[in-house]
Amino acid sequence: MKVTPCGAVVTALLLIPALGFCKETKTYKHASQYQVAILDQNLRVETGSDVTLAKNTTDAKLGPGGQGIHLLHTDAGDYRVEAPINKGLTILSAMGSNAYNPAKTYHNKWFLDNVQPGTKVLFASECAKASKKHPNEAVRCTFYFPDPDSSDHEYETIGDFTPFGAGDGSNTQKIANTLCGTGKLKPDVEAQLCGGTPAPVAAPASAPVPASALVPQQK
Repeated sequence: MKVTPCGAVVTALLLIPALGFCKETKTYKHASQYQVAILDQNLRVETGSDVTLAKNTTDAKLGPGGQGIHLLHTDAGDYRVEAPINKGLTILSAMGSNAYNPAKTYHNKWFLDNVQPGTKVLFASECAKASKKHPNEAVRCTFYFPDPDSSDHEYETIGDFTPFGAGDGSNTQKIANTLCGTGKLKPDVEAQLCGGTPAPVAAPASAPVPASALVPQQK
């Protein structure tokens, strides 16, 4: 039988339960796997309806239809995170569906809906292995986000991961070599692509003044 350090202390103290100092503190299950990403954007897609988990206080209100999509950026690639699915309501919808009443997928509103772009986000991910023939294609993932309203509850949801493909920017440089200095680009675009300051925009030429207007008229 495996004896934990806490169990050994309890045994040494003749199993005195009244002390209570060996109570283990629960924490996030995937804390050791957490990584940091930057939230790029929050999107809303009209698919099904939104509800919230009653046991959480974060944004605990019923909402209109829609699904939250959250785009996260890391040095390794980009993650697309879908709002958690309410399994109970989704199953009930599927059971009552027919040809005239298609099933709906219900999603939970959650804390990430209110996080501002540019914020660092903590999460863990378990993703499928990338294809050897297509290593840069997106793969499906399961995500775990620590709930800010709890010290041990995690949100579990799904999405995908797209790794960054290796590239040297040669395509952009080739276009720059072709177009820079030709006058075919708008001044502000050429300044961004080729460097330097935008060329001044020529003022429209004034209309010529008739010669008769320059001769003083006799009274």
